[in-house]
Amino acid sequence: MLVKSIVVASLSLLSLVPLQSLADETCSSPSSADSKIQLSSVPTITLRNGVEMPQVAAGSCFRDCTKTDSNPSGIPANPNFFGFLPERTYRSISLALGMGYTHIDTALVYRSQKQIGAVLAAKFMSGELRREDVFITSKLFHGEMAGLTRRGSTLPLDDMTPEEVAEAIEGQFELILEELGVGYVDIMLMHWPAIMDSKNKNNAARRLAAWKVLENMLERGQARAIGVSNFSEHHIEQLMKDGAKVLPHVNQIEASVYKSWHDIKAYCDEKGIKLMAYSPLGLGKESLLNDPVVLSIAKDKGLAPSQVALRYLIQQEYAVLPMSSSEERLRLNLDLFSFTLDEDEMNKLSALGAKDEGIGLPSPYDMS
Repeated sequence: MLVKSIVVASLSLLSLVPLQSLADETCSSPSSADSKIQLSSVPTITLRNGVEMPQVAAGSCFRDCTKTDSNPSGIPANPNFFGFLPERTYRSISLALGMGYTHIDTALVYRSQKQIGAVLAAKFMSGELRREDVFITSKLFHGEMAGLTRRGSTLPLDDMTPEEVAEAIEGQFELILEELGVGYVDIMLMHWPAIMDSKNKNNAARRLAAWKVLENMLERGQARAIGVSNFSEHHIEQLMKDGAKVLPHVNQIEASVYKSWHDIKAYCDEKGIKLMAYSPLGLGKESLLNDPVVLSIAKDKGLAPSQVALRYLIQQEYAVLPMSSSEERLRLNLDLFSFTLDEDEMNKLSALGAKDEGIGLPSPYDMS
């Protein structure tokens, strides 16, 4: 009798709502023309399942890892600090969205998702943007890193069974949606193939367990596309051999004029797996933005060195993920489609890859 009363009461309430209002809430999908922010005209990369991925994203991995035994951190007020700085995300993402960025790259381990969610909430509430205007890429399945990460955003993967991994990844997926304040992400990636440098014999089984969760979330619409990050071609081949149903749509890897994984790129190009380049401006021992070749091309074309470095990757069909909280640099990083690099310029920049200068992360080939 109680259930019947509740149903009757619910139907009575529904009768007070105009049918058109219900249709607007459940069926309508206004175009982005209704948004108040002028969205950028950044080209998109079409993923294998038809999803259109904007080719430039605003990164959100803000951190200070300069602290060593002999050097202080880059924060004068806190010389002992070593870690992520998610508070810098507020300004960066707010500026980026305000100037027309439509793609945001984040990850659970960056601790920047709550800040992104807060910025998005303000934009959605004001009517400046709608969820459909923003393309969100996030990442999970990150092993612990002593001294940098914390339990919760990372997992003790070497100590976990595949069943425990599957349960944990379901929880991480839900946490990501909660922190961002959205019902779905556009792309969800597995952040690493294993704990960095791990040779554990069960790594492949753990990857498959995590991937099965992502496949399920893709089927349920909680992610529009799924992919991997820092995976070698061998990791992807093993994943498919072990029983994965969906070939990754994306592989996010480190790439810049100083760093390239040629075999990974060749494999992904052949399989139709689109590439995203993180740290495209480098953070290594040498600054690629001060490289004489980059500076010369930039001077000849009247560009900033960062624009030359990013355009180099754009012309190789990468999506690029530069990160900045500077309004000027954010604008420069978005202005990559009003010029091109000719064949000679591309060849000169390609030759810089011989430096093999990255940001110091392990090679994808060093994990089983």
